[in-house]
Amino acid sequence: MPMNTVMIYEVKSSAAANAKLHLDRENDFFYWSETRFKKLQTGDFVFVVNKVGGFLLFTQLDKTGIPAAYDTINQISTFVDEGKSFEIDGEWKRFVRLKILQEKPTPPGWKWKSLGNSETTYLLKEKFVLTENNILRARNILEVFQEEGSPAHQLLTQLLGGEKGWAVGLQNAAMIAQVLTAIQTKPFLLLAGISGTGKSRLVRTLAYKTCWKKELRKAQPANYALIPVRPNWHDSSELLGYVSRISGEPQYVTTKLLRFLVEAWKHQEVPFFLCLDEMNLAPVEQYFAEFLSILETRRSQDGEVLSDPILSLDAFTSSVVFENLLRDLAVEEGSALWTNFVENGIALPPNLVVMGTVNMDETTHSFSRKVLDRAMTFEMNQVDLEAGLEGGTLDWAYPDVFIPFEAVVGPYTSAAAVYPRLGVAGEQIINYLKQVNQILNHTPFKVAYRVRDEFLIYAYHKSQSSEKLNWCDEAIDEMTSMKILSRIEGDENRTGEILEEFRTLFEEQYPQSFAKVEEMIRKLQSGYTSFWS
Repeated sequence: MPMNTVMIYEVKSSAAANAKLHLDRENDFFYWSETRFKKLQTGDFVFVVNKVGGFLLFTQLDKTGIPAAYDTINQISTFVDEGKSFEIDGEWKRFVRLKILQEKPTPPGWKWKSLGNSETTYLLKEKFVLTENNILRARNILEVFQEEGSPAHQLLTQLLGGEKGWAVGLQNAAMIAQVLTAIQTKPFLLLAGISGTGKSRLVRTLAYKTCWKKELRKAQPANYALIPVRPNWHDSSELLGYVSRISGEPQYVTTKLLRFLVEAWKHQEVPFFLCLDEMNLAPVEQYFAEFLSILETRRSQDGEVLSDPILSLDAFTSSVVFENLLRDLAVEEGSALWTNFVENGIALPPNLVVMGTVNMDETTHSFSRKVLDRAMTFEMNQVDLEAGLEGGTLDWAYPDVFIPFEAVVGPYTSAAAVYPRLGVAGEQIINYLKQVNQILNHTPFKVAYRVRDEFLIYAYHKSQSSEKLNWCDEAIDEMTSMKILSRIEGDENRTGEILEEFRTLFEEQYPQSFAKVEEMIRKLQSGYTSFWS
């Protein structure tokens, strides 16, 4: 869809009744006074919001300068177009005609961010002008125009997530786009690579680029937390806290992670990024066991992503201790959040993204398949020594246009929700995974339903963000590296034949996976190979 000027026009309550009189549904036209549209050109887009009248229009400016005659006695302006006569109270000289591309009723309880004293605002005028309020308004309108592929949905998605907006000024924008697709699929990433390649920096960059709420914008975004993992962590107490009786009365010792989770619950419209730095300095399966288990309870229900509680009242011998914990976490007593935590426990916020940085050397622990199955593994070993020397990087700065929430937090947790939408691509992925499992037959590396679901969900998000004809091949290639090759390790007897068969499978269609297999085969010369550098 061409990126013409895009305006929002809000019909105020005093004019809501007149707005219905200026709908020509037979010809799909809407007429209005030219006064507010003087800066537009034919072909520009206008969203007409009439909340009081109960309808929302997505239109395109079709005709300008329609003359009107003013009746001074009745104080009515009249004009004629396409053989039809229209009238409006007051003196108006000229009208415009807007071609209705889509019309929707406003849904019950729809929360519209009003334009206030103004009647118009621009979403796009030569460049993106998505201020904080306009991001909210664009999302409000997107809630109404939900049909994927429809003109309004297509334009709003492009505005909120197009690379002309949030990607401007970012280094490695293509890589960040791939990371975002991985997060939409499963909000638990392992960023693997040699030291100094910018793994933890990437997490903070994403926090800056998504922190559109002013109250969260500080020297360091409040939607970001860095927790360095220590080698002596062997249980979850450092992350989830514990009950102490040192003072006599039982008291729950809270943690930075719990405070961060509560803040994420308070600001569910903003992605919250938790960076576990040097995640494998300690055995992940021990200190992160609860999270790994709760992660698998994520489910989509009535448009929300829910999970089981990671900490609940049932686990406490006294409700007083739990309630004191909530007070310590600055949860307002009697608030909706307080009630939710008391009744349901503290679950994983739907907007939480956990990203662990990983270095593989003699000081670290390897990952079990339990961890790898639950994570999206992203490799960051590419080093461009000339990058960043020119200055002016905007990675750690609040942008004019923020990465939209929808480009980070995915709504799907089950492949059943996306498989029908993938069509032939879904069949291609299933057939590909069957080939993979034939190669992995009689090995501990075979993939099952979890990997299948994540392949399909990833491919769906890829289809929504990529304009390339071979997007499905790219999705398979990227997911193969993240979810299949990361599982394979061992000596020649265990992996040699598998890797050779994969090399044949990948050679024609999947360059990223082919390059990684070549690297793993070369490593076998030392007697052992794995995905990890």
